[in-house]
Amino acid sequence: MLLFFLETKAGSTLVWDLTVIGWEVNYKEEFVPSNESSYTIIVKKERRIGWQEGSVRNSFKSNEPGKVVITIENGQFRRKRVLYRYKIKDASLCSSSC
Repeated sequence: MLLFFLETKAGSTLVWDLTVIGWEVNYKEEFVPSNESSYTIIVKKERRIGWQEGSVRNSFKSNEPGKVVITIENGQFRRKRVLYRYKIKDASLCSSSC
């Protein structure tokens, strides 16, 4: 199991790409707020992705500080590679065109 924790600020937008090389993996995304009284938000339900699909791209705009958690589970014991990249767009630095 792989976990990626991507930290976000309030009002920022997080954009990420994910590519699997090898067979198939289970994949899900959720937002966990820093405030313990807030609820966890499921960004993308768990689903199976494979190397045939190409890149998976998604984004999330947070209204409060927290972490986007990307969970990747390898159901088989075959070796796989996962490539990812991300970019955080901070709302305070953007003009009206962001």
